[in-house]
Amino acid sequence: MLTLLLTWALAAGPACTLSAPCDQKNAEACIAAGDALLVQPACREQALARYEVGCAGGALRACSKLGFRLIEKSREPAIVKRAVSLFTRACDGHDALGCANLASLTWDGEGVAKDPRKAATLSERACTAGDAFSCGTLGSLWAQGDLGAKDVVKAAKYFDQACRGGSASGCNQLGMAMWSGSGVKKDENGAMDVWAKACSEKNAAGCANLGRALTSRGDDTRARQLMTRACALGDEEACKDKGFAAPDVDD
Repeated sequence: MLTLLLTWALAAGPACTLSAPCDQKNAEACIAAGDALLVQPACREQALARYEVGCAGGALRACSKLGFRLIEKSREPAIVKRAVSLFTRACDGHDALGCANLASLTWDGEGVAKDPRKAATLSERACTAGDAFSCGTLGSLWAQGDLGAKDVVKAAKYFDQACRGGSASGCNQLGMAMWSGSGVKKDENGAMDVWAKACSEKNAAGCANLGRALTSRGDDTRARQLMTRACALGDEEACKDKGFAAPDVDD
């Protein structure tokens, strides 16, 4: 079945073919092949075929990437169920990305029973393994009180760890904490700095929050530029502020 799948993918045309080896004996090579093909929108199915072969060959990161790309385009129950299976396999094999994605689905109760505490355990594993986004997930769980009493100090600590690790969403969350002084010393300038970092990494909320901060300081010109960027990145509230319709960021 996998041989047929890959043969079909290769038949799509020379634009979507790669010379690098990709089979179950070269499973890790399939990850690089899938990544390279995914850059070309027309080659998405061929990329997924590479991840499929890599996953079957034991390359757990390929399982994680395949699961993510499947639910990126569809949240149909059958697709989500398959993604849960892929993420579980990857996480059980200590792949941080698999644990991170499984945590997100477990927190939301999508394709699996809703369980914030299990989501926290999974996120902790991924965060410890170096997945910065998972550190931000942990911060959100504590900030929202999903693990019991709210702990904004612990939340801010995880947001800081996420931001330092390269998570744009973590930087946005850290900025919100710093701006309001929630769990961390109030520092509006510092908040604007981390929002700028988030915005530079195409985090729409970071751009919008920085824009609103600049508006509060009377810098309307830069604020408008940032709100326009936030809208283009898909922030619906920023679009409303600008009087625009939100773009379809999936196109």
